[in-house]
Amino acid sequence: MRIYPVIQITAIGLALAGLPSPPAQAENFERGQSLFEDQCRGCHGDLRFADQESKVKTLEALRKKIAGWADHSGTEWGSSEVDDVLLYMNKSFYHLKGAEF
Repeated sequence: MRIYPVIQITAIGLALAGLPSPPAQAENFERGQSLFEDQCRGCHGDLRFADQESKVKTLEALRKKIAGWADHSGTEWGSSEVDDVLLYMNKSFYHLKGAEF
């Protein structure tokens, strides 16, 4: 079966359209940092010195931890806040591989 170039270009364009642009990701990182500083840093301090054995191993596990603590602390964060904090924490502390935001 032959795939025509127009179809290939259209498919690639549609796939790329769903990716966040760098400025949006930068804004999400800054928002995640702000949320972490305001809501998390008081109890969790500086995560750079966290016990390496207790670190989460996947982005999904980290997302669940963030969402759980947000619920526990009553912050009423939605998925966008959780994802922004996940982006900040992963880029700043965890450096886990997986799906990009």
